[in-house]
Amino acid sequence: MRSDSTTVHGTTAYIEFSSPGVKDRKIFGDGPDYLVPFGEMWRTGANHATYISIAGDLEIDTFKIDSGSYSIFTIPNQDEWVVIFNREWDQWGSYSYKDSLESFRLNVTPKYADQSQERMLFYFADDSLKFRWDKVRWAIPINRP
Repeated sequence: MRSDSTTVHGTTAYIEFSSPGVKDRKIFGDGPDYLVPFGEMWRTGANHATYISIAGDLEIDTFKIDSGSYSIFTIPNQDEWVVIFNREWDQWGSYSYKDSLESFRLNVTPKYADQSQERMLFYFADDSLKFRWDKVRWAIPINRP
C-alpha cells in the first residue's frame, strides 16, 4: 500500500492505494488484451479499493464532500474518465460495489504523456488530487467550500 496526504485550507486529506506496475503490459484500451478495459468500472489500483479520508468538509471539483472516508472508482475511456466517490470505503476490489452508496460522479479529461509511469500513483499537489499511470495523467481540484 502507498499513501499521500495534504492540508487544503486547514483541512487534512489522506489517500491510500495499491500501486500496480505496468510490467510490459497493455494497460488502458479496448478489448480483452488490456488490463483495464475502456468503459468498465475499475477499482483504480489493485487489491483493496483506493480510498480517500477527509478530516473536514471540502469541495472535490464542484461537489461538496463531507468529512469521512470514500472509495474511489473510475470508468476509464480514451477521451474522458468517470471518477466515482463511494461512501463504502473499506472494500476489496469492485466485486461488492453498490451504486446506492455513491456520493457523486465527475468527469475528467485525461492527458497523455510521452513517457510511461511504471507504478500507479495518486498524489496531492497544487490543491488537486492527481493520478498517473502508464501514459495517462489527470487531476481533480480540491477546494474549501
